[in-house]
Amino acid sequence: MAIVVVSRWKGPNDLTLARQAGPLFKKHGAVSVRIGVCYSGQYTGQLIAAVAFPDWGAYGSGMQAAMADPDYQRLLAEASKTFELQDRSVFVGEDV
Repeated sequence: MAIVVVSRWKGPNDLTLARQAGPLFKKHGAVSVRIGVCYSGQYTGQLIAAVAFPDWGAYGSGMQAAMADPDYQRLLAEASKTFELQDRSVFVGEDV
C-alpha cells in the first residue's frame, strides 16, 4: 500500500522551491509529487503538497536519505524563511 505524506504550508503563492523539491523526493524513492494552491475552503491561499512512496520501507529509507541530502537541507532551510508548515498528515492508501 502506498504511503502518502500531505503537507500544508502558509506563504506566498510561489511554487519555485516546490518545483525543486519534486526531483529531490523522486531521487529518494517517491513515485509522485504533487503541489498546488488551495482555491476554496478554510485553507484558501495555502500550498498543499502530496508526496507518495510505494510502501513503508521506501518511505522510511527515502525520507532518511532526503534528510541527509545537502540539496534537500538547503531547500528546506530556504523554504522555512518564507513558508510556515501548518499541518502534515501521513496516509496509508490504495488505488481503488
